[in-house]
Amino acid sequence: MKINLHILFFFAGLLWFFSGMNHQLNAKGRPDPFDIPLHNGQVLRIQACRNEIFRIRISPTGEFQETVMERYGIIKTDWEPIGATHKKKNGKHIISTESYRLTVDPLAGDITVTDNNGILVVERISFIQPKDAIAHELAASLNTYFGEIRQDEAIIGSGKSDTPIQAQLLDEVGNLSKGRIIGVTLKEEERFYGGGSTSRTNIQHRGTALRMWATYKKTEIPMPFIISSEGWGIFNNTTAKNYLDIGRFQKDNLFVYNSEGDPDFYLLLGRQMTEVIDHYTRVTGRPYLMPKWGYGLAFGGNTMEDQLDILNDALRFREEQIPCDIFWLEPQWMEKRYDFSTSKNWNFDKFPAEPFWEKEKFPKYEHPTLFISRLHGLGFKLALWLCIDHDMTIAEEDKLALERGASLSGKDHWFQHLTRFIDQGVDGFKLDPAHTLDEHPDRAYHNGLTDKEMHNLNQVLLPKQMYETFRSHKGIRSFHHYCGGYAGTQHWGVSTSGDNGGDKVALLDQLNLGLSGFVNTSADVLVEVSDNKAAMHMGFFFPWIQVNSWYNLLHPWYMNPEEKETFHFYATLRNSLFPYIYSAALQGSQSGMPILRAMPLVFPDDRTVDNLTSQFMFGDHLLVGVNSDSLYLPKGKWINYWTGETVTGNKTIHASVPETRGGSLFIREGAIIPYQKPTQFIGENLLDTIELKIYPYQTSSYILWEDDGITFAYEKGDFSKTKIDCVDTGQNTEITFNPVEGRYEGMPKERTWELEIFSDTKPSYLLVNGIKTDDWKYGKGAVQFTLYQGDLNKKQIIEIQK
Repeated sequence: MKINLHILFFFAGLLWFFSGMNHQLNAKGRPDPFDIPLHNGQVLRIQACRNEIFRIRISPTGEFQETVMERYGIIKTDWEPIGATHKKKNGKHIISTESYRLTVDPLAGDITVTDNNGILVVERISFIQPKDAIAHELAASLNTYFGEIRQDEAIIGSGKSDTPIQAQLLDEVGNLSKGRIIGVTLKEEERFYGGGSTSRTNIQHRGTALRMWATYKKTEIPMPFIISSEGWGIFNNTTAKNYLDIGRFQKDNLFVYNSEGDPDFYLLLGRQMTEVIDHYTRVTGRPYLMPKWGYGLAFGGNTMEDQLDILNDALRFREEQIPCDIFWLEPQWMEKRYDFSTSKNWNFDKFPAEPFWEKEKFPKYEHPTLFISRLHGLGFKLALWLCIDHDMTIAEEDKLALERGASLSGKDHWFQHLTRFIDQGVDGFKLDPAHTLDEHPDRAYHNGLTDKEMHNLNQVLLPKQMYETFRSHKGIRSFHHYCGGYAGTQHWGVSTSGDNGGDKVALLDQLNLGLSGFVNTSADVLVEVSDNKAAMHMGFFFPWIQVNSWYNLLHPWYMNPEEKETFHFYATLRNSLFPYIYSAALQGSQSGMPILRAMPLVFPDDRTVDNLTSQFMFGDHLLVGVNSDSLYLPKGKWINYWTGETVTGNKTIHASVPETRGGSLFIREGAIIPYQKPTQFIGENLLDTIELKIYPYQTSSYILWEDDGITFAYEKGDFSKTKIDCVDTGQNTEITFNPVEGRYEGMPKERTWELEIFSDTKPSYLLVNGIKTDDWKYGKGAVQFTLYQGDLNKKQIIEIQK
C-alpha cells in the first residue's frame, strides 16, 4: 500500500506537537534530518552533522535532491550520528545538540540560534521570497554594485589576448524569480572575514558585499564562506553565482543572495574563528599537504630557455649556495605551444626527455642520462606548465558509473594522458587558468548541467582530477597549483594569486584565503612590484614560494649585488626555517589553521587589527611587516629579529630594518622556533639535528609536527608531535621536552637539539634532568647548549638558574 509522504509528515508533526517528547536520531545509521513544515507550504530541513555543524535547506516540495557538490565528493556526507534531538514547545520546533539549540518558528519561517545555556548566538535567520519587496531592492543594489566586475581581458598567453571579452547582456544577478535569499541579523560589534580572494581592499568585510563567481584577475578564488568574530560562520552550498552582502545593503543584516537554486547552507558554530575554519574544512575537505620539498623555493625560468639553460641555472643555484628545490617549465616544453589536447608531447628541440626513437615506446621511464634525471641528481624536482579546456564532468560521471557497474562514456579523461610524463620523472604541474577560468556559456556539459552550475565547480574539479591522477598513479603527494578555485579547492592542491603580480594585491589574497580555510597560498613573487627587496621579504614568508621569470630575468645572479645578497639571505632563512614551516603545514592539514595568519585570527580581541593588511603572523611566533614603514605590535613583548631589541607592544612603531632586508620582522614573546642547518634543498640531510631558539617569557609551549613528508600516511594518523614547554619565573627557566606522541615510517630514533636560549644575564648554572653540567656557554645574550636525546620517548628537562 502506498502512503503519501505529505500525510506522513502531517501526522508526524501532530505527534511531536501533542507529545512534546524528544525525538533522537537513530544511533545505528547516518544522522536523519529533521523536516519541519512551514506555514508557507515549504519544508525546512535541518541536519545536525556534528555538535557544532548544521546543514539547513529549504524545499517548496519537501523533496531534497543530491547537489553536485555531494555527487562529486567535494563536501562530506558520511556524518556519524550525534544524538541530536527534536521537540516542539509553544508551537516552535527546537533542534538540540550537546552545545547548541536551533529554535524554528514555522509561522515566520525563522531560526534563532543559542547555546544550551541560552546565550544568543544568532538572533534570526530568515528566508526571503522573490516576491518580497526587499528582494527586488537588494537585487537592484547588487546589480549596480557589481555591474562592472566582469572578466574584461583574456587570460595572458592563451591565444585569445587580441579578442575583446564581451560583457554579458544579462543583469549581473540574473533572473530574480529564480533567486533565493537568506537573511541573518547581525550584532553591532560583529566583524566578518573569509570569502576567499574576492576583495582586493579589505580583510574585514562588514559594510561590503562579495561576489562568488570565479573571474580572471578579479575574483579568481571565491569562497562562499564567511566567519563572524562572534564565533559562527556560514558556508553557502551552491555552485551557482551567489553574493554575500554583509551589512552593506542594511547595516544590521547579512544577506546571502543565490542567483539560482533553493537555500542550502551549513551553519558552523564555535567559540572562536579558528574553530569555525576547522568546521568549514571538515565539511569541504582538509587542506592539502604538499610533499616536504614543496615548501622550498620553486623557480620558473625564462620562456626562451632550453634544457641546457635550465641545467646551467640549476648548477648556478648550487654554486651560489642559494637553496632551491623545484624548477618548472613554462609552455616552451611543449611541442605545440599552448597545447590543450591529450596528445601533447615534449618539444624535442628544447627538452628531449627521451630519445627521439622512443617516442612511441611504452611504458615510459625516467631516462638515467637525460634532462629530468640530471636535474633530479642535483637535488631538484621538476614541474610542467599545463593548460586545460575540457569537460571535466566526463571523468566524474564515468567514475560514478564504474562504481555502479554501468557503461562508461568512452570519452577522453583529460588528466589520464599526463601519466606518461609522470612515468618519465615529472614531479608536479602548474595548472594555468586558460581556459578553465574562462566562462563557457554555450557548453553542454556531459552531466547535463550548464555553465551556470559548472563554472565555479570547474575550478575545484581541475585540481581534484590532477590530485586523483597523480595519487592513483604514484601513490605519493605531488606539487601542483592553480590560481582559480571555489569551495573545497584547498583540499585538492595549492593555490596562487595568478597573474596579479607579487605586490599588495597578492598579500590581500593570501590574507583572505588564509581566513577561508587555505593553508598553501603564494603569488608570482617579484612580478610587477615596485620594490624588489620588499617583495622578497613578503614572498619568502608566504606559505610556499615561487619566483616566476616567464618573460623576465628574475634569476638572482642577474640582480644587482645588494638585491642578490637579499635574495640569498631570504632563500637561506626560509630553508633554515623548514621544520617550523612544515610543522605549521602539517598542523594546518588537520585543522585548516593557515601558515600565513591574518592578525584578527590570532588577536581577535584587539580591535586595532580588525582590517590590518600590511602585516601577518607567519606560524605561531613570527610577525612579518610588509609594504609599510610602520608596524603595529599587539599587547606583550616583541623582539626585533634584525636588532635583537625587545619592544613592548600595544602600539604602532617604526621598526629598524637593515638596508639589505625588505621589511620588519618580530618574534613573539615566549617563542620556541625550530631551525634546520641550511641545506641546498629540502631533504638533503636527515632532520636528526634541530636548532631550537627559545625566547623565555612566563609559560609558553610549542608543538613540532612531523611525518614522512612524501606519502599520504599522515591521513591515517601516521605523524608525530613533540611538545616543548618553557616556564620562566624570572629566577630560573625550565625547558621540558615531552615524550614524542605518534609514529611514522622513517622517524628518527634519536635527535640532537642545539639550543639557543635567550637571557639578559649569564646563568649561574644549568641542570639536565636534575644533574648539573658545565657543557654550555653564554654569549650574545643567549645560552648555547646541545642536548642529545637518545630516546624520544623519555622526558628531558633542562633547568637554567639565573
